[in-house]
Amino acid sequence: MSIPYDSELVANVAYSLDLRTPNVAALDAIAQRLDDALDGTEMVADLATGVGKTFIAAGLLDYLAESGVRNVVIITPGSTIQRKTINNLTPGHPKFLRGLRCNPLVVTLDDLERGTVAQALDDESRFKVFVFTVQSLLRPDTKDARRAHRAHETLGIALYEYLQNASDLVVIADEHHVYYSGNARKFQQAIDELHPTALIGLTATPDKSTESKVVYRYPLAEAIADGYVKIPVLVARQDGMKDLRTQMADGLALLDAKQSALDAYCKQTKKSTVQPVMFVVAQTIDEANEIRDMLAGPDMLADDAKVLVVTSEEPDSTLEQLDRLEDSSSPVRAVVSVSMLKEGWDVKNIYVIAAVRAMESQLLTEQILGRGLRLPFGERTGVPMLDTVEVLSHHSFADLLKSARVLLEATLGERASEAKAVANPVFGVAVAGGDVAQVSNQLSTSETGGSVVIELPGSAPAATDRGQQSLFGSDDDGDDSESEQTHVGMGFATIDTRLGEAAETAQVLTTTLTPRAPGGVKIPLFLPRVTTRWEREPFSLGDVNLVNVEALGRQFADDEGATLNRKAVDATRQSDGTVAIDFHDETETVMAAQPRLPFNTIESDLASRLMQTNGVAATVSEANAATAVARAFLQGAEVTEDTPWRAEHGRLATSALAQWISNQQTSRPAREVKEVTQVKWPDPVERVEARPPADRHLITSSKQFTKLYPYKGWTRSVYEINCFDAYSTEFRLATLFETTAGVRAWVRIDDSVPLRITYLIGAIQREYEPDFIVIDDQGTHWIVEGKRDDEMNSTVVLAKRDAAVAWVTAVNSSPNVQQRWGYVLASESVTAAAASWNALKTAAGAVSS
Repeated sequence: MSIPYDSELVANVAYSLDLRTPNVAALDAIAQRLDDALDGTEMVADLATGVGKTFIAAGLLDYLAESGVRNVVIITPGSTIQRKTINNLTPGHPKFLRGLRCNPLVVTLDDLERGTVAQALDDESRFKVFVFTVQSLLRPDTKDARRAHRAHETLGIALYEYLQNASDLVVIADEHHVYYSGNARKFQQAIDELHPTALIGLTATPDKSTESKVVYRYPLAEAIADGYVKIPVLVARQDGMKDLRTQMADGLALLDAKQSALDAYCKQTKKSTVQPVMFVVAQTIDEANEIRDMLAGPDMLADDAKVLVVTSEEPDSTLEQLDRLEDSSSPVRAVVSVSMLKEGWDVKNIYVIAAVRAMESQLLTEQILGRGLRLPFGERTGVPMLDTVEVLSHHSFADLLKSARVLLEATLGERASEAKAVANPVFGVAVAGGDVAQVSNQLSTSETGGSVVIELPGSAPAATDRGQQSLFGSDDDGDDSESEQTHVGMGFATIDTRLGEAAETAQVLTTTLTPRAPGGVKIPLFLPRVTTRWEREPFSLGDVNLVNVEALGRQFADDEGATLNRKAVDATRQSDGTVAIDFHDETETVMAAQPRLPFNTIESDLASRLMQTNGVAATVSEANAATAVARAFLQGAEVTEDTPWRAEHGRLATSALAQWISNQQTSRPAREVKEVTQVKWPDPVERVEARPPADRHLITSSKQFTKLYPYKGWTRSVYEINCFDAYSTEFRLATLFETTAGVRAWVRIDDSVPLRITYLIGAIQREYEPDFIVIDDQGTHWIVEGKRDDEMNSTVVLAKRDAAVAWVTAVNSSPNVQQRWGYVLASESVTAAAASWNALKTAAGAVSS
């Protein structure tokens, strides 16, 4: 079966499911491959854990359904992923994928044996999705008769045979790599015998034998770089203690610290509570049970219900607890697993990962690390402690750093070659990264330990929070070019360092910032709001040209009444003597059978009708004008005592006049009216910062500045902590306001400050947010903006400047506004050269009238 490529359909599916950029690219690559694929073609999409392979599968279902496919098989490596997949496709289930449009009939072997889907299977127009474990499709042997190969009463044939007969069958293999470990030949044989149109594999770790079949690849390094997953931080002890009990205690300490930070963040943002969980990997079931007993002991969690062990021997009730792990009511704080959870476990609240010593070498594999990469809020928060997952190591911190390069390559792959290292970074103070091995070796000899941050070039486009573009990296003068920005790709730290950072994060998130009154400025401020509307000049019937009305009446003169259709009956005698009856429509213009109006009431009737039309005021003067208009119209229509004027004529005449008058109204010139009101700010007065602020005095150049990072130490600002987009303009302007005479107070305008200015680009009206409000010693309020030199003559900047000048004029002309306002647009060169506030105003050509 041919499945033609449809780029528009790909775009529509992506929009409906709100797919992430790499998921759209993967769907598009698969769709293109399906277009030219021969029957039975196998293709693989390789995407990092946590990016959303489930949504790619959903996108494929919608795409295939719209393309005419009616039979799809989804193969899962086990029952855990099978249940998850069924839940994803079941409307009303909490895990249902919103935006899925194909409305599939989900079929399992249990459904088939219960006979609940037989009738639907006979419906060739129904879109059917069969969800099976791989074991269900392997050929039966004498020891284990597979249900899929056994004939069913409801079908009359085995399900496997039913699928073989489907000419449009497409197979989607989730965790595709699993089927090539040991059972590759059996799996391939089972798929080949189904004769599918295509086999589409989804995986984060493709088997080496399928490399040539990969149609799209999106590795973990790219997912971290783009901000779709958490950032891994490898944590070790400075003292080198390696015993399991110490590591479990460290993990729980980190878990408690994360919990405090999460509680504070959720309270601040009013988001649902997230309870962090520790994930521990054991090598054997006996080890898993030993770890469970240790964690549930009185010196740790002290509760058996808080530890969940998941092995191949666990009952279904355990798996149900696993599915509810994200629920706020779940008591589980730690999950101990052997091998059952290596794939398909996609909860988002894993914040600490640990393993027994024998499995430490596998910690950074995607099957284990991937368990903690997913983001609980759907995107990064901009709070470093909440955007990272702690990976506990048995090595000492010094030994860990000596292996940094190897560990980077294991995690970041090819991107490791681009990595730079920063030792003991100070949030908000950017420094140039150095060679990873050199920096790591230097820190490994330190007795105090600390942390190393691994930076990669570029920004994280998926990190939508304003503060996420660069947690530690630099931004050169507001330039957003990829080459100028860096983002965190990984980290190494001691347990004490991470606990200290977590405590600081929780403290910051629970510290309330209140507005101050610098320079005696009274709070709240009253900020003008200018609303622009267009008004037409008032309209009156007295302004109507009566000659034009008389001409309109002339056009109406030929209308003598309604047209009636009548049935006529004709009888014609034929040549053979018979009579033929013929019915047909006979149309002629006649006067409707309506009573005539007395001549002396025609004028008043028409005038009364005019007064009831839209846009005519109910006043005596308008009533007199309506009489004059009616008289002129009737004169043009040559209405006399002999004219058979009826009520229908009055309605038609009024309709013609009303339309003509409406045209007169809309053709009158309009004028712009600016209405100035005021709003109070701040409202509410309290705010909370999400990240530990940096001291502004530490920033002395653009290379140290971090875009949109909070800086403290501003004494003349209404709030002590502020963020800035660029160093050469906004940060330098703020420093000027702080250090020179003439400024009483200033405000950094952000989303919370209700001051916006409307401007036009061509015919499109837009709104923008200026940079600052500055209050000088005379009480004048100034809107101040800083721009790069190369922006000053751009069309947008000039349009904003003109709009701001008009805004100032309107505000200063309003009797509602008591304070005087002005406007300053300063280039980066003017800002750099200005030695004082007055010098800045003079050089920038300030406007205040």
